[in-house]
Amino acid sequence: NEDGIYELRKGDFSIKVTNFGATLLPVVLPDKNGGPEGFSEVVWDVARRHNDKHITFTYNSFDGEEGFPGDVSVSVTYMIVQANKIAVRMWAKPLNKPTPVNLALHAYWNLGRHNSGDILSHTIQLFGSEVTPVDEELIPTGEIVNVKDTPYDSLQAREIGSMFNQLPDGYDINYVLDDLNPGHFMKVAVVQESVSGRKLELWTNQPGVQFYTSNMLDNVKGKGGCVYAKHAGICLETQVFPDAVNHPYFPSQIVDPGKIYQNIMIYRFPAHQ
Repeated sequence: NEDGIYELRKGDFSIKVTNFGATLLPVVLPDKNGGPEGFSEVVWDVARRHNDKHITFTYNSFDGEEGFPGDVSVSVTYMIVQANKIAVRMWAKPLNKPTPVNLALHAYWNLGRHNSGDILSHTIQLFGSEVTPVDEELIPTGEIVNVKDTPYDSLQAREIGSMFNQLPDGYDINYVLDDLNPGHFMKVAVVQESVSGRKLELWTNQPGVQFYTSNMLDNVKGKGGCVYAKHAGICLETQVFPDAVNHPYFPSQIVDPGKIYQNIMIYRFPAHQ
């Protein structure tokens, strides 16, 4: 009897198994950013608009798209709520096969203004006592590690750039959010920028958040001809832990046919005190 581990880094495969009484361990599948293109590269339909405050986009993902099984109905709704909140709801329903679903909003935030330079002087308080470390290819190792006495500890507000000298290239890691009020939305983070006085607070129904400091942003031309350089914005992507399909003790990403997946984000912009 021999044990074997086979890892597929690239390409497609199919498998048929005859058990003969043996124990089959998990088949390892790659899971990074939803495939080579992902939903950010497809054309969505506008389904609904309401008083210029709500808009819903829909997309129908077909069986086998980007290597994922099953047909899936997907929607995202953006809502302006009251005077100082933005809510985003990502919704998905597999139609005929169980499939991994883990949608994320990759929005970049710079509270100083889009052309105000980097975000290293922004302060952040991030309500996650643990992170899921990654390997050299940014794939989670399966560990869950406490942030105490590490550069990932942002339980108390501090400048984002204050510990960059202890990191390879900025932040790009999933935080395990602290469920401080079970049964309610979890508070994710508070971000502030002192010059403008702007402040952002984020809540979610998801167990994790990817904190990313635009480490790979490379002189991208943007609004008004402005060129966005490295660390020009931060991303706070609420999510199930990345690569959860390969780590059974992570919260599951698998959604069965007919079941509903929802990722809800609420951004609040209060006056800075």
